[in-house]
Amino acid sequence: MNNFNTVSKDELVDWNLPEWDSIIDEIARVFRLNNEEKKNLYFSKTARIIATIPFAANCKQPERNAIAHLCLYLAELKGFQKYCSHSPEDDFDIYNRLAFIATFEGGDESVISYGMNMLAMIMIEGYHKSEREDLSNNIYNPFVSGAWNYKQIKNELSKKLNSFSNSLLDSCYYIDRGGMW
Repeated sequence: MNNFNTVSKDELVDWNLPEWDSIIDEIARVFRLNNEEKKNLYFSKTARIIATIPFAANCKQPERNAIAHLCLYLAELKGFQKYCSHSPEDDFDIYNRLAFIATFEGGDESVISYGMNMLAMIMIEGYHKSEREDLSNNIYNPFVSGAWNYKQIKNELSKKLNSFSNSLLDSCYYIDRGGMW
């Protein structure tokens, strides 16, 4: 299973989503995660943000949203990269690959947008980090192709992220307001 952007226990002191343990237990059972995979998912920054958005935004049935979105995330990580990986068709909008985990019933749109911006930042940082490897392995990457400009997109996302705050989402990922990511 791919790297889950794990966070240390010390960084999670303020994060509290009471449903998290049961969500992780159910997903581990359904996806037949081994102990290491379950632990990685449990401490995944990305998974925590995905699950927290519907709760932080006060969506209707936040558990259903969290579970559905986490299932899509795990399905991609565990084998559907062929269908879910970034392709040139996704270049028109940095949020295109996140669209399937961006559906919510109700909720505060500004909180949802903030969470999606966090996920977009994680995504672009991943693309940036893997540029050389993707180039050598002939894997499509919007930064390698020149379709996207890393500094420009990072600056735009940083401005959006630094102009808003939500304590529950902020606690999923260590945020240094001086420099964000």
